[in-house]
Amino acid sequence: MRIAICTATLATASLALAACAPNEEMEMDEPMTGCAVYQSRDWQAWISAMPGPDAKPTLHIQGEVDMPTPGYSVKLVEGPADRMQPPGLRFRLETKRPDGMTMQVITPKKVRYSEPTPYSQIREIIITCGDETLVTISDVPVAQ
Repeated sequence: MRIAICTATLATASLALAACAPNEEMEMDEPMTGCAVYQSRDWQAWISAMPGPDAKPTLHIQGEVDMPTPGYSVKLVEGPADRMQPPGLRFRLETKRPDGMTMQVITPKKVRYSEPTPYSQIREIIITCGDETLVTISDVPVAQ
């Protein structure tokens, strides 16, 4: 009788531990597209061409993305421009998951990019993440 109880307790504990063990199939962090972003919104872009000594046109991009857990880092990485005039630019949103265990709660995260640009006008900006296009910004005003 005592052996049967210990065996049942051991089997129950093993099942409980197996349920807690990390399982690649069960992870919900990144959809099949390779991008951890659930939704994105409020994207805008503009070129600041304010005059002044040593002033250079600066491209600004900002938006917001929903990440699967707190602690993700996000950054926009500039990609190639097409050959049209004015050009279209491609950007890639890179995400890095936090180290260790975190709560599974969808968390909004601001995305900002600001760098000098050689372009006085930009036709459109396409932002991708993984295999999908998050947004195409077709209105890129120049602030002077």
